[in-house]
Amino acid sequence: MRALPATFIIFIMLFSTLSVAVADSSFNETVTQPQLPHLTISDYVNKALIAIKAWRFDSTGLIRTNTGIYVDEQFWDWVTGSIQASANLTDMALDWLNTFKQKVQNDEEVDWIIITWLKPNDRIKEALEAVGAKVIYVDEGIHAITIRARPSLIKNLVYSKAFDFGYRFYIREVWPDLYVANSPATVENVNAALLQGNITPEQVANANWNIKLIKADLAWSKKGITGKGVTIAIVDTGVDCDHVMLQGACIAKANFVSDEPSDDLNGHGTHVASIAAGRPVKVNVDGKIVYVSGVAPEANVLAVKVLGKDGGGTMTQIIQGLDYVVEWKKKHPDEPIVVSMSLGSPFGSPRDPMVQKVEQLIREEHIPVVIAAGNEFVVIDSPGIATGAITVAAVDRDMKVAEFSGKGPGLNIYDIKPDIAAPGVKIVAARAGTKNEFIAMSGTSMATPHVSGVVALILQEHGTLTPETVKMILQKTAYPLDGINALPTWSGAGLVDAYAAVNAEPPKESFWGWLGRLLP
Repeated sequence: MRALPATFIIFIMLFSTLSVAVADSSFNETVTQPQLPHLTISDYVNKALIAIKAWRFDSTGLIRTNTGIYVDEQFWDWVTGSIQASANLTDMALDWLNTFKQKVQNDEEVDWIIITWLKPNDRIKEALEAVGAKVIYVDEGIHAITIRARPSLIKNLVYSKAFDFGYRFYIREVWPDLYVANSPATVENVNAALLQGNITPEQVANANWNIKLIKADLAWSKKGITGKGVTIAIVDTGVDCDHVMLQGACIAKANFVSDEPSDDLNGHGTHVASIAAGRPVKVNVDGKIVYVSGVAPEANVLAVKVLGKDGGGTMTQIIQGLDYVVEWKKKHPDEPIVVSMSLGSPFGSPRDPMVQKVEQLIREEHIPVVIAAGNEFVVIDSPGIATGAITVAAVDRDMKVAEFSGKGPGLNIYDIKPDIAAPGVKIVAARAGTKNEFIAMSGTSMATPHVSGVVALILQEHGTLTPETVKMILQKTAYPLDGINALPTWSGAGLVDAYAAVNAEPPKESFWGWLGRLLP
């Protein structure tokens, strides 16, 4: 496409700054004009830069409103409280939806996420507060501002030209701050006796079925690869670092659930963390003595709490947690890290802010992100639909894809989801709130940390690799499944194979790939 002449762009900007707002025939409401901070020369320069960005913007999957702001196709239903519940919602998700709709219909304040064209500056934040919004959080990585505001204000902002908001040109997208939760899981108590110690031939020989199925035990015994020196960020309900499987594993904690301590009051995050990086313990499972261990039993755990005791949270909380991971990586640039996310939103979409944040970690920060496909059978949850993510399906011990496991395709036929499969049925791991008790859970939540652990093994063996290379290794070395289970929309490339993955030779990085990794 031929570039627009610079003089033409400047002419457009001068004309637009002199234009007078006209009433929008599609949305008429009495509007009180706000008193806003005056635009500065810097704002006018930014307006010209934004015009260039807007000309090149790929708006696939979004709708451009008459005010120039982009929204999801269901946004009007959200902002008017007329959004309908789908059949696959959990009770908690349905309760959240009904509460949200009631607040919107009463014009009570709820949270929204604004995506700006440029990094949010103080003037756009002041302007939003001047019209009655409260700024809750700012994420510069994806240019996001979470605000608390009445739906009537958001309707005026997005749909009414008569609402003369002089800083509207900064706004690219507006989203509701949607509900996110860990995947539902079945739970089964397990009797256990524990044994502390390092990896030994006995432990390898008696590793539990899920470890043997993905051949992680061979990576330990034949290659000596256990994830040492690699960090796995568990973005979940928190982690009980006092459990015997996780003692000495946790290197830091962060909490983004405002009304709760950093402890795991739900249990999901602790279970997930111990599958990824738990230390070996001796357990009696169904009358058989086996060693239960994390896939990467010497990896570090970064415990990032973004979901509460009920297993739920918001997109903003997830974005805050991921931003913490980015900052942690900047402080520890030489330590490989992988993000494990056993969560999802039944209300999300391929362009939502949570997906955008995941893609930022992958494309700009070069951090691999492993995400659950979800337990809704016929769909892939957000953010698992993120193109660059490693999205995980669940299989049982017979290598059959679990009935509950989310099925693709993802965004389109060129982006098949899920990407890979791992054990996710009746997985025995740590029970939060206890020193040495265990519990069995099922879900793609349990499959995800298996793959996160394998990524830790790969990173220990090969050092820094791009997320794209890690994903390619996982898929090229995966064990193909049989029959309908082999469908790419069911299991991706197949069952993850830890031993084959650590033995794979990564392709040599091109100059342009190296340059792209250095430059965000």
